[in-house]
Amino acid sequence: MNDDPAGNTKEVQFIALMLQKRAMTSAIKVTMILPMQVVLNIEDEEGRNVSNKLFDKMQIRLIIPLLCVLLPSCLAKIWEISIPQSLQDCYNHAKHSNIETFVGSTFSWLCEAGLKREQLGEPVKFDSQKSGYYQQLYDKAVQLSPPVPSGKRGRRRGKRQADALPRCVRKEYRMLSDDERSRFHAAINSLKQDTTVEPNKYDAIALLHTGMASFTAHGGAGFPGWHRIYILMFETALREVDPTVCLPYWDSSLDNELDDPTQSHIWTADFFGTQQGPVLEGPFANWVTPEGAQLIRNVGSDGDLFTATNIEDVLSRTRHADIVTSADVEPRFDLEFHHAAVHVFCGGTMGQLDTAAFDPIFFMHHSFVDYLWELFRTNLRSLGADPEIYPDIEDAESRHHSTASTGFGDLTQADGYLDSLTDSYEYESAPICTARFPDCGSRYLTCLDRISRCVPIIPTGGIPGGPQVPPPNPPSPSTSCPKAQEKIYGLPVQNDFCCDKTCDSSEWAMIPVKVVNVRPPKFSGYGSFPVKDGRVDSSFDIYSPKAYSQTNRFISSKLGNPKTYKRCEGDESTGQVFLSSKGLNYDGYYKEAAIIDQRLAVSLSMGFVAIKKPVRGSFGVSKALIRAHDSCGRVCHAACKNEVTGKYEACSGAVALSTDLPLMFGTDYDDAVMSVFDYEFNNDCPSFKTESFFLTFYCDYHKDFPYADHHHVPVPEPSPSQKLPVPEPLPSHKQPVPEPQIPVELPSLSEGCRVTSKCTVDVACASQFRQCDMNNEMHVCRGSCRAYGRCQYGRYFLRLCPEGQYFDDIVKACVTGFCRKVAGAERILDERRSSGLSYNDHSHSHSHGHGHSHNDVQSLPRIRGNSRLSTSVSHSDHADQPTGRQPDRPFYSQLLSGFMRSLRG
Repeated sequence: MNDDPAGNTKEVQFIALMLQKRAMTSAIKVTMILPMQVVLNIEDEEGRNVSNKLFDKMQIRLIIPLLCVLLPSCLAKIWEISIPQSLQDCYNHAKHSNIETFVGSTFSWLCEAGLKREQLGEPVKFDSQKSGYYQQLYDKAVQLSPPVPSGKRGRRRGKRQADALPRCVRKEYRMLSDDERSRFHAAINSLKQDTTVEPNKYDAIALLHTGMASFTAHGGAGFPGWHRIYILMFETALREVDPTVCLPYWDSSLDNELDDPTQSHIWTADFFGTQQGPVLEGPFANWVTPEGAQLIRNVGSDGDLFTATNIEDVLSRTRHADIVTSADVEPRFDLEFHHAAVHVFCGGTMGQLDTAAFDPIFFMHHSFVDYLWELFRTNLRSLGADPEIYPDIEDAESRHHSTASTGFGDLTQADGYLDSLTDSYEYESAPICTARFPDCGSRYLTCLDRISRCVPIIPTGGIPGGPQVPPPNPPSPSTSCPKAQEKIYGLPVQNDFCCDKTCDSSEWAMIPVKVVNVRPPKFSGYGSFPVKDGRVDSSFDIYSPKAYSQTNRFISSKLGNPKTYKRCEGDESTGQVFLSSKGLNYDGYYKEAAIIDQRLAVSLSMGFVAIKKPVRGSFGVSKALIRAHDSCGRVCHAACKNEVTGKYEACSGAVALSTDLPLMFGTDYDDAVMSVFDYEFNNDCPSFKTESFFLTFYCDYHKDFPYADHHHVPVPEPSPSQKLPVPEPLPSHKQPVPEPQIPVELPSLSEGCRVTSKCTVDVACASQFRQCDMNNEMHVCRGSCRAYGRCQYGRYFLRLCPEGQYFDDIVKACVTGFCRKVAGAERILDERRSSGLSYNDHSHSHSHGHGHSHNDVQSLPRIRGNSRLSTSVSHSDHADQPTGRQPDRPFYSQLLSGFMRSLRG
């Protein structure tokens, strides 16, 4: 035992410090009496002595554990707090899914996006000016007839007025002509500049997607219907400005075919504009939000765009209950899950639900989500199911129950599934191409024929094999030697620093965070190897954890292979881990990245994360959820420092921060750095103060989602104050009808591939899970003239040729002619009505300099929300009974078919 007075003083002072951390007093003074005895003078906040007691060192050692348990910890500088039970329940949904089938960070974002203030109130009450504007848009956009009496089915749109505008055709953003695109941009800016509704008409509409509305709009079966109504109201506002304008959609899966989607022409001033930092170029340049923050983007640093595989997964389902967010739906089939990744990919203003609608990208993104939903509904209808049936998978108190209010007029969540909502618009099919017909119909797109996909051009030179697009003002040749370009590892993240409606960096405190990272699963190897007997042994590199017994045991053997973003085909030597904070008792979000060394078996890095700066008093404590994931979307788990043992233990990652001394945060970045490196004590060799780190994140890529409670113990029901206020249900406009399960059986080769109950094509399905592989692949339906299946996102969709035409299975197009009889699968043409054969499905009318208007095979019949024409085959389309003798095909048809065969041969 050390009896040195100086040593004892230091030890007792340390013990006193621990007491002070746990005690409710403001000061504990230590006085040495003897080498083995001390006096602890404990004073209150006013300096009055409340205890003066003599302890020996052994007594203090014995009472510390008891004090650490009994004394409250709520006044510590930084401490762990629990997360809301609703968030834990959401995390627990991941227990039923394989981590290799969904990106963990997207799943986290979806769960955490709805986090609000702890004291939840009623929905925002809008002023009469805004309310009147909303009602005006709603009346024009929806125009539904009154609810039908109980027991009867349906609710339909009222009669269109005589002065009603023509039906909108929503096109892919890049398929607009230059004039259409200019008018669209002008209409949006007109709404932004119109202050007859405060703060302006555009922001007034965007405010409908903030606050408590997110609970109704997200996280359940109401998601697609709520947003359908919302963007319909926005389109109505645009058409009040310019009746010729329709809301386009952004098919981000086209951009995701590029190796680097950020190089797409869509991120130029012609379309979305600035992609990094404040938006200073393009049609939405210099916009600000109602809080006074600039419009900000962090495109491509995180998140992902839609992929063809994602879309195929969603469209492979046959019930709404299988594609809406719930405990029973795998993330890979969840439409809302995939939509969330695009929000994260755009980042900045788009990156959070409360601010997303202030960026016009939001409405074009959700128009595409609505387009995909309409494809799904079209498929349901072709399978004989009713797409208007709402999936009542929640209890009656849920905001996603069929009778729950949408917040739009008297519409319920079930009303969002009505076909009649699409009476005023339809979709033009996404741009497609084939090797035979490579024109995508837009000078901003080019055909990648190996996958039969239209992909964006790259402004500085085009994609390999695509058109070269020179810059408008090419730089003049330089005679000087070019400077070496600075290598930047990872894209920067620009924050808006908005906190409770104030946007200023001074409102935020900084806390240091450690990151422990193991070598990721997709890292192929480092090019340096051990040497054995003078020869390089390239079996494993020098840092490979598999090459050594202990690192293999503790690291490699526990590695899983969590799914990553599409762009992460492999892990590089240097990587990023994103650190983020989301307010639990304040409105604010912050995100930054730490740079990590991925060569090593395990490496240590650090970063700083910002939280609202706490103020004095019990109500001045800041509470936030801190999270970390790597740049490929793999989630890291949190560990908090145990104040008693000094060790790190798994924790929730939710923390509280107070102003008690000593401060465990920096009032700014400068202060935070000094809290970690002790420059004041030794300027030449500053020590690294590990005690300054309360939080550590471990990025160890295990086989389970880290925040799912795999040993879940039921918890008591939350108190009434913790529950979300649930509005009274509205009268049901539709009687609840259970959604039927429609089995989809893909037949064998001999049976062909079944598209619908009325259409089978004479080719085999691609696999057990996919009907087809090549986009725009088309085949005639067996026994029909006009009906054919067209491949889109791995499934055949039923299409019909116009009256007076039939589908030619050789040229893969609708051509002029009429069926008289069908014998087996062979179509017989009526010679009397087939003369003047015209291939007008391939006629082009392009004006590449000023946009296009084409009616070729890439257009195909438009998707109409409530049209049965494009999704079912009428009896007249089926052939008469065979007569036994097959007449010759008309001369022109034979001649053209022979010519097309020679081309194919």
